[in-house]
Amino acid sequence: MTFFKIWQADMDNNGVIPLIKGLSENQKQPEKGYVIVDMNPMPDSGSSAGGSEANEISVFAEVVIPESKQRSYDLFMKLHDNYDWRAKEKEASTPGEAAEINEFLQFAANTAPMRLARKYAEDHHQLKAGCSTEEWINMLKSVWFTTFMDKSTSYFEHVFLGEQGSKRRKLGGHHFWYHYYVNDGPFAALKKDDSIVFIKHVEVARTEHSRLAEVITIKYTLEERKPNGEPQILIKDLGGFFVGTSAEGLMAMGTVAFLDGRQDIPVEINGERLNLAVFRRKEDGKDYGRTFFPKIAEPVRAGR
Repeated sequence: MTFFKIWQADMDNNGVIPLIKGLSENQKQPEKGYVIVDMNPMPDSGSSAGGSEANEISVFAEVVIPESKQRSYDLFMKLHDNYDWRAKEKEASTPGEAAEINEFLQFAANTAPMRLARKYAEDHHQLKAGCSTEEWINMLKSVWFTTFMDKSTSYFEHVFLGEQGSKRRKLGGHHFWYHYYVNDGPFAALKKDDSIVFIKHVEVARTEHSRLAEVITIKYTLEERKPNGEPQILIKDLGGFFVGTSAEGLMAMGTVAFLDGRQDIPVEINGERLNLAVFRRKEDGKDYGRTFFPKIAEPVRAGR
C-alpha cells in the first residue's frame, strides 16, 4: 500500500501520467502533464533506422511537463552530468556538485511522495520521529549518494543514470524513465570511440490490465559495427521502469524499498500486481543500496 500511495502522491504533484499510444492517449491533460508510451516504436521498414548514426526510435512518443512541475526535472538535470557511467571510474564530488545534491534534496525532502517515505522510516524506527528536515536529508544523502565499490558508484548513480557493467558491453541500472527520454534511448550517444551502434529492434512490454503504462520493460537488439565493417549483434535488457514518476517520486519508492529489507517486495498499483527487486551490497559491515526496479508478473507486448 505504501508504494501505491507514493505513486499516487507523485501523480498528484510532479509526476506525469503515463499513457499508451492508441489506447489511452485521449486522456491527455497538458496542464497536468503526460508521457505517451509507444508499445511498437519500430519505424516502417522503409525508414533508415538501424542503418544510420541517428537514433530514430523513441519509446516515449510524446512528453509534456507543465511549467508548474518543471523545477523537479531541472534539478535532476543538474545532477545528470556529475557522473561517469564507465566501469570502475571513481566519482569524485566537487563542491559545486555537492551543492547541487543539497539543492535537489532540499527541494525533494518535503514533497508529498517523500513525506510518505519519511513517515515509513519513522514508523519503522529507522528515523527518529519528529526529527529535523536536516536529519531527514542527511539520511537520504547517506542512502542515495554515499559511494562504495572503491568510490566508483552509488545507489543514485546506478538507479537513475545507469553504469557500465563488469562485462563492459552491458549497461546496468538505468531505471529512471526521464533520463532514458532525455538521452533518446539507451545511450547518450550511439557513436562510440571505436565503433557505431545501431538499434535493430526494440521490444516493449507493459502491465496487463491497466490502460496506463505505470511500468514497462524494454529490450533492444543492437548491432555494433567496427571500423572494418565487421558487425556484432548485442542484446540489451533495460529491465523495468516506473513511467511518469518524478525524480523525488522514484527516490521515495527506492528509499522505502531499501529500508524494507526484503529482496523481493510484492506491490500493487492500480490493480496491477508487481514485484520490486531490491539489491544491496555489503562493504565494511554496512549495507549499501545497489539497485531496485519493478518486475511485471504477466507482461503484455505490442499487438495484445
